[in-house]
Amino acid sequence: MSKAPHPLIADVAQILLQANGAVLCVRRKPNTDLAPGQLTVVGGHLERSEPLDRVARREAKEETGVRISADQQEFGGLVHHHKPEGMDRITAVFVAQSWTGAPHNAEPDKHERLFWVPMEKPPPDCHPYTVAIFHMLTHGPSYRALNWPTSGGAR
Repeated sequence: MSKAPHPLIADVAQILLQANGAVLCVRRKPNTDLAPGQLTVVGGHLERSEPLDRVARREAKEETGVRISADQQEFGGLVHHHKPEGMDRITAVFVAQSWTGAPHNAEPDKHERLFWVPMEKPPPDCHPYTVAIFHMLTHGPSYRALNWPTSGGAR
């Protein structure tokens, strides 16, 4: 007996990391549907015919105005987040420690402002998903399964 494919959303996170371990985050405006009022990393959804690394660079430019080349970007890991009441998400995480341009709030209609957040000690208003990404990057492993029930899965 064959099962129907599980609905899934694919996202990317582009981590702009300073030498002191601070990551650039955005505070989403209350009228947005994703983590309103919480700090989240730069990122977004894939568009048709777009590879993951390119999406991450595009999102960084759209949200913060910086340009990141493929050479400045490294793959950081993968997060698979289970959402019982909606679609599951897989997020590919990329890290850049250098870029061109000064980061600024390039989407003021979506974000209140930008913040440099210490990855080792994020503030309490960081979205739990963002905190999990920070933990993955600082402590490993490079794959995280979040919010999954302890039983179930493949038999």
